[in-house]
Formats: sequence, structure tokens, C-alpha cells
Amino acid sequence: MNKEQSNGVVLALLEQLNDHHIPRLLKLKEKVEEGSRLDDYDLRFLKDAISVAEEEKDLIHQHPELNELAGQLYHLYNLITDQAIVNERDNG
Repeated sequence: MNKEQSNGVVLALLEQLNDHHIPRLLKLKEKVEEGSRLDDYDLRFLKDAISVAEEEKDLIHQHPELNELAGQLYHLYNLITDQAIVNERDNG
């Protein structure tokens, strides 16, 4: 992938994150912080979001300016999953 294509992919990824993924992730974080369990739809979304992040590792390495954002996203995934596990244990 050349630099121009790579930049286009980054732009599309950032739009998707800004418009869809981050708002949904923040809602999931709020949900688990309130003690609620994640439903199948929530779990599928989270699994897919993490899979996309894993698939984009090479792109992140090509664009070091994305490292901080990627780190924050991984931290958010961990916060959500860790609290979801606690909620399952406590409410299951």
C-alpha cells in the first residue's frame, strides 16, 4: 500500500472511529460502570471492534501519530471487558 492509499485508509478508519465506534464504546463503558451486563449484541460489537484493532496493527505501525489513539482505545477495551467480567461474576 502506498502512502496515499495508507493515508486514505487512516482517514476512513478515523471517521469510523469518531462517528460509530468511540460513541458506542463509551456507552458500553457507561453501561458496565453502572453494573449492567453486556448483551449478545454488545459482546459481538466489542469482539468485532477488538478484531478490527488487531487487524490494523500494521497500519498503526506505519503511522506513529496513531499510537496514542490506539493505546487509548486498547485501554478503553480493557476497562469495558474487565468490568463486564466483574458484572457477570456478580450478577450471574
